[in-house]
This record gives sequence, C-alpha cells and structure tokens, in this order.
Amino acid sequence: MGLLLVLACTLSLASAQAFFLPTGDDVYNTGDPRIKVDSRGNLHMIYPVVAGSGAVYAFCPAGCSNPEQVSTLFISTEEFGVVHTALVALDSADRPHILLATYETVHYGGCFGECRGLSDWRVAAVVQHGSDWELSGDSFTLDPQGRPHFLLHAFQAYLGLFGPDPGTRLYACASDCLDGQNWRGAKISEQSWLEPTLRFDARGVAHVATVIPLGDGNDLVAYLRCDGDCLNEQVDNWPGIGLSPAYSDRYIDEVAPAVSLGVTAAGGVRVAFVGEDGDDNYLAYFACDAVCITQEGENWSGTVLSHSADGNKLGDGIDLVLDSQGNPRLVYTVSSSILLAHCNNDCAGTFGNADWSLTKVELANEIPADDIFLYHNCTVGFWFLRQPSVALTTAGLPVVAYRAEDISAGWTSPDPFKPACAAGVDMTMSRLRVLGAY
Repeated sequence: MGLLLVLACTLSLASAQAFFLPTGDDVYNTGDPRIKVDSRGNLHMIYPVVAGSGAVYAFCPAGCSNPEQVSTLFISTEEFGVVHTALVALDSADRPHILLATYETVHYGGCFGECRGLSDWRVAAVVQHGSDWELSGDSFTLDPQGRPHFLLHAFQAYLGLFGPDPGTRLYACASDCLDGQNWRGAKISEQSWLEPTLRFDARGVAHVATVIPLGDGNDLVAYLRCDGDCLNEQVDNWPGIGLSPAYSDRYIDEVAPAVSLGVTAAGGVRVAFVGEDGDDNYLAYFACDAVCITQEGENWSGTVLSHSADGNKLGDGIDLVLDSQGNPRLVYTVSSSILLAHCNNDCAGTFGNADWSLTKVELANEIPADDIFLYHNCTVGFWFLRQPSVALTTAGLPVVAYRAEDISAGWTSPDPFKPACAAGVDMTMSRLRVLGAY
C-alpha cells in the first residue's frame, strides 16, 4: 500500500496555502531555506542562491500569507563564490544573525541597528579555512548571552576520496563579531560531526546531536554536551553517547544524514533522526531529561514514527522544534513530500507512537506541474520537496520552509531528430507554508 493511501485517513489538513519565496528584483534559483520566528510573530528566513554567489534574507510580518508581504535582501558573496549553506538565528531583541558558508570562507552578519531598513545590515568574512572544513546541519546558534557559536566539520570529499583528516571545530565570538580576529576557534574532536544541531540551554550548557562516520562504512547518531570551557583543545569537555546506526544515501537518492535536536526549558534533550535498520530506514524520536551520557544509555527512551518497511520512503531532511511546553513538532520528507508529526503526551513512546499525529504540510503532486521544459524530448515534470525547516508562531502554530525541485523527464521522443530527454532539475526554489491549524 502506498504512502498516500496509508495517510489518507490519518492526515489532518492545514488551511494555509504554500507559496514560492521571492528573491527580490532579480529571479534566482534558491537552495535549502532556514526559518525562525521572533517574539512578535515575524518570520526571518535565509536561503542560498543556486548557481550564483550569495544568499537571500527574507522577512515577512506576523500573519504572513502571501509572497507580496515578503521583503528581501540579497547578500552578495561574489568575491568568495557560491554559498552552500545559509543559517539564521535570533537574539533576545529579535534581531537576526546569519551565517553563510562558501567553499573556503564563513561569513557572519546581521542587523545591528534599529533594523527598520536594509542599511542597518552588515556582513563580513570571519573565518578563512582553505576548503578543508565545511558547515552543515543547523550548527549556528546564540548562547544565553546572545554570543554566536558555530561548528565546522572536515570537508566530506566525494566517496571519501582525497579528503582531509576527520575533525570538528567550534568557533565562538564574545563581542564585535564582524571582526574575524575576535572569533576564537578550536578543534574539539578528531571525528567529523556531520549535519549537527548546536543548541544552548538556559544554563549555558552546549548540546549537539550529530551523525559521526565510524571509518568502517557505518555512521552513528550521537548526542554530545559541554558544560563549560568548550574551546579547550587539551581536555575533552565534550562527552557523548551513541544512539543508533544512522542512515544516508548521498550518491543515489541524495539523502544526507538526518538528525535534529531540541532542548526543553529544564534542559531535557530531544533528538529526532533517521536511523538504519539493515536494508531499511526509520524515523525515530528519543528523549532524555537528566544524566543523558552513561555507558548503558538507561535514561533515554524513544519510539519509531515511520519505517520504510511499511512502504514509507523517507527522503532528504528533518527538523525538530519544541513548543513552549516542550512538546515536539517534527517536519520530515517522505515520498518527496513534507509532513509534520506532532505530539503532546507520552511522545517518547512508553505506549508506542499512538500519541503522535500527522499534519500535511505539502504533497509534491499537489503543486501544478511545470509545462516548460528546458531539454529536448522532455515531456513531463515532477516536483520533489526536501530539506524542511520549521519554526512556531506566537500561537504555537508551525511555519515550514523547504526546497522544491522541478525535475523533468521523458519516456518517449516526440522529435526523433533531437537527443533523448536528459532527466534532471530544471529549477530549484524555496517554498513556504504557514499552517493555520494542526
């Protein structure tokens, strides 16, 4: 039984309509978006430009419902090349801070004035790493004092060939962070922490959920924490625990390792990930409220939310956020569509996953198919959705940004004098849905 038949009876529907995010006066293809919501309900988004040098910061006021409400700022990185990862964080004054990573450089910036106009924005290159390091996941955050931190891991070469030695670096800045000399960096692990989520709790403890290659072809979902002196290279202040074998398929289905982290107001840890189960994969949610790093992991509990053996084809990207009560809201990709799983009770599965519910964000086949084809003998088009990012409004309702790829194909050749269709991506665009209900 296929996914859409299985979920037809269980999906609740959200009323808001999805739309493509604008890029300003010039139209660009865009990549994986990231979204945050401030205390007044305003939306702050960042998404990289594909096949160009820069990223787009987008702002939409509370009640955002259409692209005409979105204002944009194009941030050029022409001197440094293509942005492959763009991240955003908000401080206690609701000011946005952004991090952009190109092949050799990390740029930090944000709005440092009254934030009423684009003239208040400043962006500067703060780390030059010579292409040996890489930014991935949701690894940019602010500590309780509003100081920016981010993680870099060793660059992941194609098929692992001729890449640098594994490792992970942490960078932090206390003040005047547009000056690269004010950033401190340290190698905190000899392992590469892939697709990490970095968060601080209210006490200033750093928490990381990540996927770590073990060197034998297997990857491990792991949780690590640092209670203090986190930039110390001489002492290991980052104890951790392995949670599960991790799944990825970078080179065929283009599915990156997937893990996401939330921290409750009391410092409890919540981790969602895509794990590996032999030839299958599954989406899981784990929780731990105290003493989370032990040899046996006895303080962790969890449940499987979706399994490929049930006909659910998990795709590229997940993102977890907690509401004001610490309840999970988890977006993920399945069969090239975006779903939201949510739970308010027994979420770690004491009695299984029965307390979880699903809300449709958007099904790929509901987007009108493109009928303009770039290549000879391509006759059909499909949308593929991936890499969702979720945040919550002041009312606790989800807003989800994600990437939509328009892929054309053709199984016949109407024009025999032209080459056969070369199936591939015609365009890629960031998309937004503001959900009006669960």
